[in-house]
Amino acid sequence: MTNKTNALARFNVPAEKQATIAALNRVPAVSPPVLLLLLASTGGVIATDVLAVLGHIGLGWACAINIFLMYWQFTVVHDSVHRSAAKNQTINDWIGHIGVATFAPHINLGIFRWAHIQHHRFTNGAKDPDAWMHGPWWSLPLRWAFLDYGYLRFILRTKDQTALRHLRAALRNAAVTTVIAATLIYLGYGKEVLFLWFIPARLTFMSVGFMFFWLPHVKDDVSSEEDLTLATSMRLGHEWLLTPLCQFHNYHLIHHLFPTMPSYRHTRAWQALEPELMQRNLQIQHGFAIQPVVHQGA
Repeated sequence: MTNKTNALARFNVPAEKQATIAALNRVPAVSPPVLLLLLASTGGVIATDVLAVLGHIGLGWACAINIFLMYWQFTVVHDSVHRSAAKNQTINDWIGHIGVATFAPHINLGIFRWAHIQHHRFTNGAKDPDAWMHGPWWSLPLRWAFLDYGYLRFILRTKDQTALRHLRAALRNAAVTTVIAATLIYLGYGKEVLFLWFIPARLTFMSVGFMFFWLPHVKDDVSSEEDLTLATSMRLGHEWLLTPLCQFHNYHLIHHLFPTMPSYRHTRAWQALEPELMQRNLQIQHGFAIQPVVHQGA
């Protein structure tokens, strides 16, 4: 690395703001938004499934409700992956396990954690597992919908030993999930399996893949090793809507700078560091724009 490239690959918090950022990085006993989303999403999915099976709501409506509810598990799983859902790591991981099981019982938290940490280490580079999320425009919805397959493909190609250990555990989950689904189908609940789990889960993967894996890195031609702050986008504008809709990842660059920071504190971190970050090269998506505008730093 040249001295210039090495400087671009780092971001140093000014001394006078380090205490502020350190406070924002502290993991609470339990993250309030994570707990709220876990209870609402998982509890809501269970309630919807029961009501649908009992015939109180139609399968089509139940499918739509589950798609909406499962989308909010992103923060639950994501913050658990980064060990910022709860200070006690046993509680943190149980929150993550429940979140994953709500929509993807055939996988496990370990697979997501390994792949996502690799993404942070090698953002937009050859070793980034999320490279699967990018490709010809016509393939994108399928890539997002089958991001679990993309991770499986990446693990088998790289033969990473840590990933293979998590994969073996995930395969046990997949076997149990297959047996349960097959049994329910045999007992005459095939439509319920399709409308209450399979379709909502795949559309959840698709929406999460679009919103959190592809969109913040749509400009994927600069790696974090080349320029840390140009490798990930900031979405500015309409924060009243986009902050909850993006689950605080409209400030996705903040997450890449401080991966263990609880998501709900991204806004305050951006407000604290905006003057310094605006001195850097940034990719900014304004409002609802897909493609970012490159902001050249001083």
